[in-house]
Amino acid sequence: MYIHFVGIGGIGMSGLAEIMLELGHKVSGSDIRETEITQKLRQKGACIYIGHRGKQIEGKDLVVFSSAIRSCNPEIKEAAKREIPLISRGELIARITNLKESIVIAGTHGKTTTTALVAELLLNAKKDPTIFIGGILRRINSNTRLGKSKLVIVESDESDASFLLLRPSIAVITNVENDHLDFYHSPENILQAFVKFGDKIKREGVGIVNFDDPALSYAFKKRKKVKKFLTYGLTSKADIWAKDISLGALSSSFKVGYKKRLLGKVKVPLPGLYNVSNCLAMVGVGIVLGIKWEEIRKTFFFFQGVKRRLDKIGQIGKVPVFDDYAHHPTEIKAILRELKRLNKRIIAIFQPHRYTRTKFLLPDFLSAFNEADVLVLTPIYSAGELPIPGVNGRAFFEILRKERKLPTYYFSSRKKIIEFIRDHLQDNDLIVTIGAGDITRLSRQFIISLKEKQG
Repeated sequence: MYIHFVGIGGIGMSGLAEIMLELGHKVSGSDIRETEITQKLRQKGACIYIGHRGKQIEGKDLVVFSSAIRSCNPEIKEAAKREIPLISRGELIARITNLKESIVIAGTHGKTTTTALVAELLLNAKKDPTIFIGGILRRINSNTRLGKSKLVIVESDESDASFLLLRPSIAVITNVENDHLDFYHSPENILQAFVKFGDKIKREGVGIVNFDDPALSYAFKKRKKVKKFLTYGLTSKADIWAKDISLGALSSSFKVGYKKRLLGKVKVPLPGLYNVSNCLAMVGVGIVLGIKWEEIRKTFFFFQGVKRRLDKIGQIGKVPVFDDYAHHPTEIKAILRELKRLNKRIIAIFQPHRYTRTKFLLPDFLSAFNEADVLVLTPIYSAGELPIPGVNGRAFFEILRKERKLPTYYFSSRKKIIEFIRDHLQDNDLIVTIGAGDITRLSRQFIISLKEKQG
């Protein structure tokens, strides 16, 4: 079969394309720009087009599109005209995984890290899983892996409700918060979608739910279609719990318990209470699969992490440079709070992600950057959305500047950002680029530029 991916450069789409190549299918795809991801796929044998044009789907048997692709896309329109089957990324993942024993990670925050922890656990336990993750897992230096066992690990996508197509054997729900309001329209609809996701768990399956999210925990308890569920949280009232938590600079240690039994103490190279919670979710998966505690414990110590999750990517003299995928106010607050533990002046460079998110979550963004000593804002990364009148990077900056008492700047040019950093950098600084768009490229650009300046 010859499969064409519209938006193949996205982290989720590229992973699917890679799996299809490994399964022996011919693959092509298009995206708006060349990236490391598209280059990697081309090296693996995919035909990559830069730009979207109808003629590029000629001779294809199936066209797959991401949630960022609109119906007016010329390739989508041409596929419909030629009556070539069209399916979403979520539909294709469901077709691949629903016949297997799937472990699906869902939630507003923490999905990628939790999926990575579960993937590391199963790899360590020699379970040979297939993996779909929304980031580059350092252990495999990829966002996908084709395994030979029946086990498949999936980081789900709730943005368009496509996660409701999945039929998990084990489902982890990390938390539920306001996001993707352009699709769901209300917090109640978001919660209801996750409740429906709980109903999709196979009758013999297990749900693993964050006890510390009261609305989620309560709603899940009410579901009669799931035979069994476990809770995890930072309290002994949860089935899987943590105590004696010690948070360090970019690491955490804590004791783990299951029901009334203390399992042991662990240390993990992940900061913050939110990551302690993600770790407990992984323990829950291990318990359900019958993996011994000693094997679970090893995963904590040897976890290599995911790229773009509080990722230290370089150093300029004494100044460390971090990069993070955070794009929701809650995520931004969490990473800045952890970076504050390093006792440095934080220069945060944020690229807003999507016009809709910027519009709907604006009140939450106003306090998201309180821990940043210096904040630099960029234009909004559209992620394929059409502009919304009055919602843009400059307007976002003007509103935020009035709320903040600390230095806040806006630059439409990346060259000017680099010049600003070059002119204002101090020895006790820390730089972090934040956002789900292409801001990560900027961090590497100014590392090179500033190192050249230092000679």
